[in-house]
Amino acid sequence: MYLVAVVKDVVRIPPSLFDKPLQEAATRVLRERYEGYLHPELGIVVTVFDVKVSEYGRILPGDGATYHDAEFKILAFKPAVKEVVEGIVSDARVQGLFVNLGPIEGFIHKSQIMDDEVDFDPSSARFIGRRTRLAVGKNDKIRARVIAISLPSGPMQKLRVHMTMRQPLLGKIEWIKEQLKKMREG
Repeated sequence: MYLVAVVKDVVRIPPSLFDKPLQEAATRVLRERYEGYLHPELGIVVTVFDVKVSEYGRILPGDGATYHDAEFKILAFKPAVKEVVEGIVSDARVQGLFVNLGPIEGFIHKSQIMDDEVDFDPSSARFIGRRTRLAVGKNDKIRARVIAISLPSGPMQKLRVHMTMRQPLLGKIEWIKEQLKKMREG
């Protein structure tokens, strides 16, 4: 889910940005510092906006930069377990599907793709149901449910989002439309 949070911080404006308006300089510094940052409670910071910076700064001995109090908003994305998300399949490999969810990528193991055994076709980079013959692969739009989230344990690791499509009204969007059509027809 996306959320907006109000943050208060002190922003360091380096001398190289003194030629810019204070608002613009502070916004640039805060975006460089926060965008893409993984906060354990808020999730991944997508953007910084609505920056309000005090025009009165402080100078510390030995540092030519100015330090200003700032209040700003951040837009963050934090997937929640059991949340239903939509995305585009960015890659299909033998182990499963990688799905672009916007600021992060999720993963659907091949056993979680559908209520059918699936085979991977490497020539078309897609999974095909053995019984149903339904297929899903790269560039397909899908709907899935988040089943697990793994926070990174080290600085080089990324947030891992594990998902399933083995529930009613989940899967490739075309499958869902077909299910809804059958439900309406009775």
